[in-house]
Amino acid sequence: MNLVEDIRCVHPVEALTDASDTCDLLVVGSHDRSALSSLLLGSVSRGVLHHARCSV
Repeated sequence: MNLVEDIRCVHPVEALTDASDTCDLLVVGSHDRSALSSLLLGSVSRGVLHHARCSV
């Protein structure tokens, strides 16, 4: 298992989508824990799901 630290000054969806070119799996999470928001994905999670080139 390899861990790579990569810091970029771009929108998170763009950075994670670019990283998905060389990954087998991307794991995303949410910081908000309210009951209503737990039913919905955040904008970054949603964007990564739609544009990633690997499993999310």
